[in-house]
Amino acid sequence: MKNNPFKIQEGTIRDADVSGFIRHRQSGDYLNFDYLGRAAHLGKFFNALKLRHFFIFFMLICGLLIGRSFYLQVISGGHYRTLAEGNRISKEIIPANRGLIYDRFGDQLVKNVSYFFLYLRSDVMPSDNPSREAILDKIATILGIKKDDLYPKLNKNIGSTSEVLIYENIAYEPAIKLMVLAEEEPALRVSFEPRRLYFPQYGLAHVIGYLGAVTPEDVAAKPEYNIIDRIGKTGIEYIYENYLRGQDGQRQYEVDALFHKKDVISLEEPKNGQDITLTIDSKAQQKLYDIMLADSKVSGKSKMSAIVANPKTGEILALANLPSYDNNVFTNTLEPEKYQGIVSDPNMPMLNRAISGTYPLGSVFKLVMAAAALQEKIINKDFKVHSVGGIEVGGHFFPDWRPQGHGWADIYWALADSVNTFFYSIGGGNNEWLSNGLGVDKIIEYAKKFGFSRESGIDLPSEASGFLPSKEWKEKSMGERWYLGDTYNLSIGQGFLAVTPLQALDLVSYFANRGITFQPHLLKEVGHGENKHDLQPKVSLTNLISSDNLNIVRESLRLTVTEGTAQSLQSVLVPVAGKTGTAQFRSDKTPHSWFASFAPYDEPQISMIVLVEEGGDTGLAVRITREFMEWYFSK
Repeated sequence: MKNNPFKIQEGTIRDADVSGFIRHRQSGDYLNFDYLGRAAHLGKFFNALKLRHFFIFFMLICGLLIGRSFYLQVISGGHYRTLAEGNRISKEIIPANRGLIYDRFGDQLVKNVSYFFLYLRSDVMPSDNPSREAILDKIATILGIKKDDLYPKLNKNIGSTSEVLIYENIAYEPAIKLMVLAEEEPALRVSFEPRRLYFPQYGLAHVIGYLGAVTPEDVAAKPEYNIIDRIGKTGIEYIYENYLRGQDGQRQYEVDALFHKKDVISLEEPKNGQDITLTIDSKAQQKLYDIMLADSKVSGKSKMSAIVANPKTGEILALANLPSYDNNVFTNTLEPEKYQGIVSDPNMPMLNRAISGTYPLGSVFKLVMAAAALQEKIINKDFKVHSVGGIEVGGHFFPDWRPQGHGWADIYWALADSVNTFFYSIGGGNNEWLSNGLGVDKIIEYAKKFGFSRESGIDLPSEASGFLPSKEWKEKSMGERWYLGDTYNLSIGQGFLAVTPLQALDLVSYFANRGITFQPHLLKEVGHGENKHDLQPKVSLTNLISSDNLNIVRESLRLTVTEGTAQSLQSVLVPVAGKTGTAQFRSDKTPHSWFASFAPYDEPQISMIVLVEEGGDTGLAVRITREFMEWYFSK
């Protein structure tokens, strides 16, 4: 059997490896449940309540993480991307050249001159104080200034990511040293930028104005500006800022972790501002200014104003004020001594007397009175008054300027020789010559028609409107009624009346141009060539009185020069017409001196107004006019 492996054998298995197999051959054929019941088993680690709390806590944590991720990546993603980009990219503004300003013949009235400027970013400065102070020490040493001079501007910039201008108009050698320092200190930047240069010899400070640093308020109102910009503060620079200002360019650099510049990423070129041409004749302007300066030194009268215009267009050919000032003082870093010298001067050199100063007009106002009386038929050209030196009313004496009187005066001689008695009579009436005059209400009505008590609209800032009194105003403000004497004073341009020299110029221009006045203006054109934009004059006064009455007044103004109070103007090569005026304003002060004129008489090319504050009756306003017209018409 052992030798036959293919035979099925029965009986006991004697292999020791399977011993006991027969004995337990039923094992695995059934499950012993009694045994299982007695065995130990794994129980629950958490009960249901704990598991629920754990699940809620887990979901809260997940929600917070998801919410924070959403806030950082979605809501604030742009902000943090910008911050990250800012650590990698540095922006540098490229200033645009400001448009130039020319006179009517193409002569430059301003220049753009480039200088070196030093800028600083406080957020890039070293965080430790000794290192910061070391940088400031180096800057002060190179510039040759005190370190304390740097703190005022630096303190304004603390915590800001924008640059602040530390110093300007740096000479070439210090600028090169600062450039070398800026290579080591990324907080510094040296720039080569244009700045305005004005020409003081023209006396155009009040016309051109000046540029000043942009304020935070300017930036808030005009987002296109940045804190290192310059903006027009007064004059033409202010009024035509939108034309003159260019569009700054921008250069973007890639910087490393230490803010050192690497490659240029992008470049946007600046766009220069537009040039503008003014109506000003620079040669006439300079001549007028020089004449005023010379006569001021001779006479000792330091405050005056003069305007020359073309009555056919309203173009201002020259406008000068004394005292004037150097507007270059304001274009760069203010020097305290020079600045204080200007703003604390009691003669107020920054006041544009031509458009912002208001004064009693004196006898030049008699043009309004003559026009109104003729137009209202209070008088005609044949009406006469006998002047014996003045009129007495209610115990008050109202004098003529000639103590002995002017004799018989019609409207022609009343204007030519400035006869006060004539205008007292047509203004307030005179029992001897005229029972009823115009009266205060009618006088004010015509004064308004001729442009008084309102702005002319000239393209300069801070124009004054002047003042016209009334019965109601006096009763309300002074607590007393309007007297006949008030009407008499108003009739000769005295009392409460206040006008600007520009308003007086508009008045005489109306008669010069035979019944039409154009709005005074300084801008002639914008741009050059195909982009040139010419400005058309606007009518401001017209059809106020008849042509007959207008001619009567014109002839009277010519008589002023041929036989009246301004005969010295006969030396001018062309016929001149005009009206003198002396305006009292305080009993303890010398009266103001006025002269309004135009020439040539038949075809006027210019109209002119001159005011000399406290000039008295010395004829200084007439002399300035004569000297200018002699030069102007001899060219």
